[in-house]
Amino acid sequence: MIDSYPLPRTDAWKLIGVVGLALALLYVMAIDQGLLMSLAQGNVAFDQNFIHELVHDSRHLTALPCH
Repeated sequence: MIDSYPLPRTDAWKLIGVVGLALALLYVMAIDQGLLMSLAQGNVAFDQNFIHELVHDSRHLTALPCH
């Protein structure tokens, strides 16, 4: 029988933080089309697509569609 090892609270919060950060980065790389920058720039961000252009090559590298 395998003894269970309880996860300390600080380790659990670190795990939640890492998973949250990974999901946020996945959103930025895979889905965002100017929405994040529009919070600061307004409608101009949708025309410029700064984040899309910044992560454009990584989208193709991971086989995510963008065109």
